[in-house]
Amino acid sequence: MRRFDRNKTATNLVHSINPTMLIITLLCSFVVLVVGQENYLWRKDYMLDFSYDTDANNGPRDWESVDTDNSEYEQFTSIQWHLIFDLELEGNVCESELRPSPIALDINDNECPDEHDIRTRRITSRDCKKDDITFEITPHALRAYYPYHDLDCYRPTIMMDGSDSPFLLVWMELHARSEHVVDGKRYDAELQMVHMGTRNSNDEMATVSVLIDASADRDHPEFQFLLDQWQSVADAEEDRCEKRRANRKLRENVRKGAIINSIRKKKTASKQNSKDILDSDNASQFHRRDQYCNPNRQSECGPRRRMFPYSLWPSIWYFRYSGGLTTPPCSSIVNWRIIDAPMLISRKQFRQLAKLQASYRNDECDPEPVLTPQGENFRPLQEGNSNRQPVSHCTSQHFDESLYLPGNQ
Repeated sequence: MRRFDRNKTATNLVHSINPTMLIITLLCSFVVLVVGQENYLWRKDYMLDFSYDTDANNGPRDWESVDTDNSEYEQFTSIQWHLIFDLELEGNVCESELRPSPIALDINDNECPDEHDIRTRRITSRDCKKDDITFEITPHALRAYYPYHDLDCYRPTIMMDGSDSPFLLVWMELHARSEHVVDGKRYDAELQMVHMGTRNSNDEMATVSVLIDASADRDHPEFQFLLDQWQSVADAEEDRCEKRRANRKLRENVRKGAIINSIRKKKTASKQNSKDILDSDNASQFHRRDQYCNPNRQSECGPRRRMFPYSLWPSIWYFRYSGGLTTPPCSSIVNWRIIDAPMLISRKQFRQLAKLQASYRNDECDPEPVLTPQGENFRPLQEGNSNRQPVSHCTSQHFDESLYLPGNQ
């Protein structure tokens, strides 16, 4: 297992926090490490009681009544992570009109306030690979989680204008249809890359969204990789539930005495089959300071390719606005960047996406009716707050230079 450079990490920490807090942090880190590697897992409490069905009692119109005390976002305010993440959660604010999301995005003449584009760091041999991503099918969305720490690989990060600290990618999730609408058009889906702020931005999030248009003549190869991983999860769940159903049917038949005669005739085979079915059923730190472009070290400012998943971006230009979470608790803590060109996928891929979205099963192998009757999981558009949520369209015209090669723009 590869380890981080402890001396380099300690040096960075000394410059960013005072000695007292450093001691507290090291003690907390020691406690976490001795508990064991199995504790390095994101807490995924995605079972909040809300639905996307507008006719449901817990649908979007009633999200302000959802109990969000155990929201998964609470983990980013917990004591062991306090010096990294400190999201400003204020309970359920789904009825707030301060910075709601999603909102309609329109082409306008608003000046882009950013001094530079969304910057990804240089690709290194220690970056997390596709095999390091954990794929899950949740009741509300398809998700792909990056590792909990940087001990084995460095997670993707971005730098955005207005912050000198990186935003750390924690997961990706799919929504169909798209949550954001551009010039009145709602796209077939939206892939959201959810980042947590660090250091001086540790009370905020940044989400980079890729709109998806399912009108291509051919499959999108990198997007197909995501679909294949979620398909493997769905297939494994189907196998689990099939074995569970077979085992349940077997127990029911035994109780009813329906197979007593066949047990006598095929005693050996039946025992072995029962054993096979029963056995198979029972079996069932601180983020380092990445270098993006230091004016004092020009070698770091040259052109670069974008690492996965940023390689999925069809463009590096974007719409920007300040908004909130699009699920309860709807906290107003998200810096949104919506890539201005859609990713093109095939209709076949979209059908697979839609089927996967509806494939969630709970421990009892029952579906959770939280999507719309059409199988969709997007929050309806919110009325934007023009005073606090000006929308800007940032393009090549607003920047003198870019870190990306022309083919990666």
